[in-house]
Amino acid sequence: MPNPNLLLIGSGDFSLITGTTVVPESEAAYDEATAMFGNVKTFSFQNQAETKDHFGSYRSVKILDRVFTTQLRLGYLLQLEEVDDRAVEALFYGVSGELTGTDPDYRKINPLQRPQNLNGFARLRVWDDKHAQSPRLMHKDFWCNVRLNNQPEVGDEWFGYEMKVDVLSPVGTVYLRKDS
Repeated sequence: MPNPNLLLIGSGDFSLITGTTVVPESEAAYDEATAMFGNVKTFSFQNQAETKDHFGSYRSVKILDRVFTTQLRLGYLLQLEEVDDRAVEALFYGVSGELTGTDPDYRKINPLQRPQNLNGFARLRVWDDKHAQSPRLMHKDFWCNVRLNNQPEVGDEWFGYEMKVDVLSPVGTVYLRKDS
């Protein structure tokens, strides 16, 4: 019988810490505003396996008799919708400058000042509609490569952008909240 308590619907966040080569010591490092890409609307797994087929000869007929997995790839495709300093920097491959000091105050972002791909340690958290304080699924402390995956549009619908996350080594740990 299906268990409705195990259904997953909700939102999440993605944090990326660049400029370090060691795993963050605490959750607080991920919670800093400069590391967070907010409100994951949807995410999908982008797992891939590369395989090699072996064909054996049986009575003069070649038959597929083995499949070997030679490489595994783990990744995510994230759709996000919050537009803050961090998101705009990523969208324009820029770095933040100073505030304008005007009313309203603007942050200057200098485009094309950093690479299109970002590397760092990351955390992905997904919340469901049952526990606002405890994520249902969390993957953290994984090294990854992140890049924009679409051409965002502003129009009649809510603005959104996609990020492609390739999980590298170390692969971190996945946590799943136990619900009955």
